[in-house]
Amino acid sequence: MRRSEREVTDIAEIERILNEAQVCRIALVDGEFPYLIPLCFGYTLESGELALYFHSALQGKKMELLKKNNNAAFEIDKLGEIIPGENACSFSASFECITGRGTIDILNGIEKITALNSIMAKYDKSGREHKYSEQTLNNVALLKLTADEFCCKAHKAE
Repeated sequence: MRRSEREVTDIAEIERILNEAQVCRIALVDGEFPYLIPLCFGYTLESGELALYFHSALQGKKMELLKKNNNAAFEIDKLGEIIPGENACSFSASFECITGRGTIDILNGIEKITALNSIMAKYDKSGREHKYSEQTLNNVALLKLTADEFCCKAHKAE
């Protein structure tokens, strides 16, 4: 990381960013160019190991690409305020972001419930328990991105 003073290593801060961010963008391998997709996500962060969870239709370009090559990059961000500058192009912005790469696996069995629970816990703050019908579980793909590496960066307004 070029600007090491902006690196965030505190696990509690990283988890706060994961909780507050609304979208994760994943880039998949599509021949010569990446295929970039914004997705709702869930996550686990245990002992410094990050896993991201996504739900998907059973068919489509994303699933076709994953079956050919399951390598992926990801980006999660929270944009803060724009910091004006006195001259053209001297503005900045406060932000927090997590970027990384890893591999995506298509989940089966009980792992699908773990993934759905993670996603639901992020977006449904009621704390209620969710139950999923067999039909629901059979009609949705659940994906797990295991991060081989990731870093977190923040720039605060001064």
